[in-house]
Amino acid sequence: MSNRITIGFLSLALAIGLVLHAKDGSAEWYADAYTGAVWTENTDLTVTSSLGTTTTYQGLDVHNDWTAGGRVGYWLDKEKMDWLGFGLDVFFFHLKTPPGVQVGVTGTGGNTTQFAQWSLPAWGIGFDVLRLRIPLLRDKQFVHGRLQPYLAAGPTIFITYAGQNTFVQPGGQSSTDVSLGAKLDAGATVLITKRIGAFAQYRFTHFTADLDYQNTTPAPATELFNTTYTTHHIIAGLSLTF
Repeated sequence: MSNRITIGFLSLALAIGLVLHAKDGSAEWYADAYTGAVWTENTDLTVTSSLGTTTTYQGLDVHNDWTAGGRVGYWLDKEKMDWLGFGLDVFFFHLKTPPGVQVGVTGTGGNTTQFAQWSLPAWGIGFDVLRLRIPLLRDKQFVHGRLQPYLAAGPTIFITYAGQNTFVQPGGQSSTDVSLGAKLDAGATVLITKRIGAFAQYRFTHFTADLDYQNTTPAPATELFNTTYTTHHIIAGLSLTF
Protein backbone atom coordinates (compact mmCIF):
# COMPACT_ATOMS: atom_id res chain seq x y z
CA MET A 1 0.00 0.00 0.00
CA SER A 2 2.89 2.39 0.74
CA ASN A 3 4.04 2.30 -2.89
CA ARG A 4 0.52 3.16 -4.05
CA ILE A 5 0.33 6.09 -1.64
CA THR A 6 3.75 7.35 -2.77
CA ILE A 7 2.69 7.24 -6.43
CA GLY A 8 -0.55 8.99 -5.50
CA PHE A 9 1.26 11.84 -3.75
CA LEU A 10 3.63 12.21 -6.71
CA SER A 11 0.59 12.50 -8.98
CA LEU A 12 -0.88 15.12 -6.64
CA ALA A 13 2.37 17.09 -6.69
CA LEU A 14 2.39 16.94 -10.50
CA ALA A 15 -1.20 18.20 -10.70
CA ILE A 16 -0.50 21.05 -8.27
CA GLY A 17 2.64 21.97 -10.19
CA LEU A 18 0.74 22.14 -13.44
CA VAL A 19 -1.90 24.37 -11.88
CA LEU A 20 0.64 26.71 -10.31
CA HIS A 21 2.50 26.92 -13.61
CA ALA A 22 -0.45 28.64 -15.27
CA LYS A 23 0.07 32.41 -15.24
CA ASP A 24 -2.72 34.95 -14.77
CA GLY A 25 -4.76 35.29 -17.92
CA SER A 26 -3.22 32.23 -19.55
CA ALA A 27 -6.03 29.77 -18.78
CA GLU A 28 -9.78 29.29 -18.70
CA TRP A 29 -10.68 27.95 -15.27
CA TYR A 30 -13.69 25.72 -14.61
CA ALA A 31 -15.61 24.18 -11.69
CA ASP A 32 -18.06 21.30 -12.23
CA ALA A 33 -20.63 19.51 -10.04
CA TYR A 34 -22.36 16.27 -11.10
CA THR A 35 -24.32 13.17 -10.14
CA GLY A 36 -25.31 9.95 -11.89
CA ALA A 37 -25.53 6.17 -11.85
CA VAL A 38 -22.86 3.43 -11.48
CA TRP A 39 -22.73 -0.10 -12.88
CA THR A 40 -20.06 -2.44 -11.48
CA GLU A 41 -18.90 -5.60 -13.25
CA ASN A 42 -19.08 -8.92 -11.40
CA THR A 43 -15.89 -9.54 -9.48
CA ASP A 44 -14.07 -12.09 -7.30
CA LEU A 45 -13.31 -11.69 -3.59
CA THR A 46 -10.17 -13.54 -2.47
CA VAL A 47 -9.54 -14.04 1.26
CA THR A 48 -5.95 -14.97 2.15
CA SER A 49 -5.23 -16.07 5.72
CA SER A 50 -1.91 -15.95 7.59
CA LEU A 51 -2.68 -19.60 8.42
CA GLY A 52 -1.91 -20.44 4.79
CA THR A 53 -5.42 -20.84 3.37
CA THR A 54 -6.97 -18.99 0.42
CA THR A 55 -10.69 -18.80 -0.34
CA THR A 56 -12.11 -17.16 -3.48
CA TYR A 57 -15.75 -16.13 -3.85
CA GLN A 58 -16.36 -16.01 -7.60
CA GLY A 59 -18.62 -13.77 -9.65
CA LEU A 60 -19.94 -11.45 -6.97
CA ASP A 61 -22.92 -9.44 -8.21
CA VAL A 62 -22.34 -5.82 -7.14
CA HIS A 63 -25.53 -3.76 -7.04
CA ASN A 64 -25.98 -0.74 -9.30
CA ASP A 65 -25.74 2.49 -7.32
CA TRP A 66 -25.37 6.26 -7.54
CA THR A 67 -22.40 8.60 -7.69
CA ALA A 68 -21.78 12.31 -7.06
CA GLY A 69 -18.77 14.57 -7.20
CA GLY A 70 -17.07 17.73 -8.36
CA ARG A 71 -13.94 18.83 -10.19
CA VAL A 72 -11.87 21.93 -10.80
CA GLY A 73 -9.18 22.71 -13.35
CA TYR A 74 -8.27 24.82 -16.33
CA TRP A 75 -7.94 24.85 -20.10
CA LEU A 76 -4.92 26.47 -21.70
CA ASP A 77 -5.73 29.59 -23.69
CA LYS A 78 -2.67 31.13 -25.25
CA GLU A 79 -1.12 30.16 -28.59
CA LYS A 80 -4.24 28.33 -29.82
CA MET A 81 -3.90 25.55 -27.22
CA ASP A 82 -7.35 25.85 -25.64
CA TRP A 83 -7.96 22.18 -26.54
CA LEU A 84 -5.57 21.07 -23.75
CA GLY A 85 -6.33 21.15 -20.03
CA PHE A 86 -5.75 19.65 -16.56
CA GLY A 87 -7.97 19.04 -13.54
CA LEU A 88 -8.63 17.55 -10.13
CA ASP A 89 -11.76 15.39 -9.67
CA VAL A 90 -13.25 14.14 -6.36
CA PHE A 91 -16.22 11.75 -6.38
CA PHE A 92 -18.11 9.22 -4.23
CA PHE A 93 -19.87 5.95 -5.04
CA HIS A 94 -20.91 2.73 -3.30
CA LEU A 95 -19.98 -0.92 -3.91
CA LYS A 96 -22.60 -3.25 -2.40
CA THR A 97 -23.27 -6.97 -2.72
CA PRO A 98 -26.70 -8.02 -1.37
CA PRO A 99 -26.94 -10.77 1.29
CA GLY A 100 -28.00 -14.30 0.45
CA VAL A 101 -26.56 -14.45 -3.08
CA GLN A 102 -25.30 -17.86 -4.23
CA VAL A 103 -21.73 -17.63 -5.54
CA GLY A 104 -19.06 -20.06 -6.62
CA VAL A 105 -16.34 -20.69 -4.06
CA THR A 106 -12.91 -22.36 -4.19
CA GLY A 107 -10.60 -23.32 -1.36
CA THR A 108 -13.25 -24.56 1.12
CA GLY A 109 -14.13 -27.93 -0.37
CA GLY A 110 -17.50 -26.76 -1.72
CA ASN A 111 -18.74 -25.49 -5.07
CA THR A 112 -21.23 -22.79 -4.01
CA THR A 113 -22.12 -20.87 -0.87
CA GLN A 114 -24.59 -18.27 0.32
CA PHE A 115 -22.66 -15.01 0.38
CA ALA A 116 -23.01 -12.57 3.28
CA GLN A 117 -23.50 -8.87 2.54
CA TRP A 118 -20.39 -6.95 1.42
CA SER A 119 -20.55 -3.14 1.36
CA LEU A 120 -17.82 -0.61 0.57
CA PRO A 121 -18.30 3.16 0.34
CA ALA A 122 -15.61 4.47 -2.02
CA TRP A 123 -14.04 7.87 -2.66
CA GLY A 124 -12.06 8.67 -5.78
CA ILE A 125 -9.50 11.48 -6.08
CA GLY A 126 -8.68 11.72 -9.77
CA PHE A 127 -5.80 13.66 -11.28
CA ASP A 128 -6.74 14.55 -14.85
CA VAL A 129 -3.18 15.04 -16.04
CA LEU A 130 -4.56 15.05 -19.57
CA ARG A 131 -7.82 16.69 -20.66
CA LEU A 132 -8.58 17.15 -24.34
CA ARG A 133 -11.53 18.95 -25.92
CA ILE A 134 -12.72 19.96 -29.37
CA PRO A 135 -13.98 23.58 -29.35
CA LEU A 136 -16.93 23.56 -31.78
CA LEU A 137 -19.36 26.30 -32.82
CA ARG A 138 -17.01 29.17 -32.02
CA ASP A 139 -18.18 32.78 -32.26
CA LYS A 140 -17.45 36.11 -30.57
CA GLN A 141 -19.44 35.18 -27.46
CA PHE A 142 -18.26 31.58 -27.23
CA VAL A 143 -14.59 31.95 -28.11
CA HIS A 144 -13.79 28.41 -26.92
CA GLY A 145 -16.78 26.89 -28.67
CA ARG A 146 -20.36 26.48 -27.55
CA LEU A 147 -20.15 22.68 -27.96
CA GLN A 148 -17.12 20.97 -26.40
CA PRO A 149 -16.68 17.18 -26.68
CA TYR A 150 -13.89 16.10 -24.31
CA LEU A 151 -11.74 13.26 -23.02
CA ALA A 152 -9.92 13.06 -19.67
CA ALA A 153 -7.60 10.47 -18.15
CA GLY A 154 -5.18 10.08 -15.30
CA PRO A 155 -4.26 8.21 -12.12
CA THR A 156 -6.84 8.10 -9.35
CA ILE A 157 -6.51 7.44 -5.62
CA PHE A 158 -9.37 5.23 -4.38
CA ILE A 159 -10.25 5.17 -0.68
CA THR A 160 -12.54 2.29 0.31
CA TYR A 161 -14.00 1.55 3.73
CA ALA A 162 -15.60 -1.69 4.95
CA GLY A 163 -17.31 -1.82 8.31
CA GLN A 164 -19.21 -4.60 10.10
CA ASN A 165 -17.42 -7.41 8.25
CA THR A 166 -19.54 -10.53 8.85
CA PHE A 167 -16.78 -12.89 7.64
CA VAL A 168 -14.55 -12.42 10.71
CA GLN A 169 -14.84 -12.73 14.47
CA PRO A 170 -15.09 -10.73 16.62
CA GLY A 171 -17.68 -8.75 14.65
CA GLY A 172 -17.78 -4.99 14.34
CA GLN A 173 -14.32 -4.69 12.77
CA SER A 174 -13.69 -2.15 10.03
CA SER A 175 -10.87 -1.59 7.57
CA THR A 176 -9.82 1.18 5.16
CA ASP A 177 -7.73 0.84 2.01
CA VAL A 178 -5.97 3.49 -0.08
CA SER A 179 -4.99 2.28 -3.55
CA LEU A 180 -3.99 3.69 -6.91
CA GLY A 181 -6.18 3.01 -9.93
CA ALA A 182 -7.22 4.58 -13.21
CA LYS A 183 -10.08 6.75 -14.50
CA LEU A 184 -11.17 7.61 -18.04
CA ASP A 185 -13.87 10.18 -18.92
CA ALA A 186 -15.58 10.91 -22.23
CA GLY A 187 -18.35 13.46 -22.60
CA ALA A 188 -19.53 16.77 -24.02
CA THR A 189 -20.30 20.20 -22.57
CA VAL A 190 -22.84 22.61 -24.04
CA LEU A 191 -22.55 26.23 -22.92
CA ILE A 192 -25.90 27.78 -21.99
CA THR A 193 -24.36 31.20 -21.36
CA LYS A 194 -20.81 32.45 -21.68
CA ARG A 195 -20.03 31.18 -18.15
CA ILE A 196 -22.53 28.38 -17.46
CA GLY A 197 -22.73 25.03 -19.22
CA ALA A 198 -24.31 21.60 -18.88
CA PHE A 199 -22.52 18.33 -19.58
CA ALA A 200 -23.07 14.58 -19.79
CA GLN A 201 -20.36 11.92 -19.80
CA TYR A 202 -19.33 8.30 -19.45
CA ARG A 203 -16.71 7.31 -16.85
CA PHE A 204 -14.63 4.13 -16.53
CA THR A 205 -12.71 3.25 -13.35
CA HIS A 206 -10.50 0.29 -12.40
CA PHE A 207 -8.79 -0.38 -9.06
CA THR A 208 -8.01 -3.06 -6.46
CA ALA A 209 -8.88 -2.87 -2.75
CA ASP A 210 -6.95 -4.77 -0.05
CA LEU A 211 -8.59 -4.84 3.40
CA ASP A 212 -6.97 -6.38 6.50
CA TYR A 213 -8.82 -7.99 9.44
CA GLN A 214 -8.00 -10.03 12.52
CA ASN A 215 -10.00 -13.27 12.74
CA THR A 216 -10.16 -15.48 15.86
CA THR A 217 -12.22 -18.26 14.21
CA PRO A 218 -11.20 -21.06 13.80
CA ALA A 219 -7.81 -19.81 15.08
CA PRO A 220 -6.20 -16.36 15.51
CA ALA A 221 -5.10 -15.11 12.09
CA THR A 222 -4.72 -12.04 9.91
CA GLU A 223 -6.89 -12.15 6.80
CA LEU A 224 -6.49 -10.07 3.63
CA PHE A 225 -9.64 -9.39 1.55
CA ASN A 226 -8.62 -8.61 -2.05
CA THR A 227 -11.09 -7.42 -4.71
CA THR A 228 -10.65 -5.74 -8.10
CA TYR A 229 -13.46 -3.42 -9.20
CA THR A 230 -14.29 -2.24 -12.71
CA THR A 231 -17.07 0.36 -12.82
CA HIS A 232 -19.01 2.26 -15.47
CA HIS A 233 -20.60 5.64 -14.63
CA ILE A 234 -23.13 7.73 -16.52
CA ILE A 235 -23.15 11.25 -15.06
CA ALA A 236 -24.52 14.71 -15.82
CA GLY A 237 -23.93 18.09 -14.25
CA LEU A 238 -23.33 21.81 -14.49
CA SER A 239 -20.09 23.62 -15.34
CA LEU A 240 -18.99 27.14 -14.40
CA THR A 241 -16.12 28.78 -16.31
CA PHE A 242 -14.24 31.90 -15.28
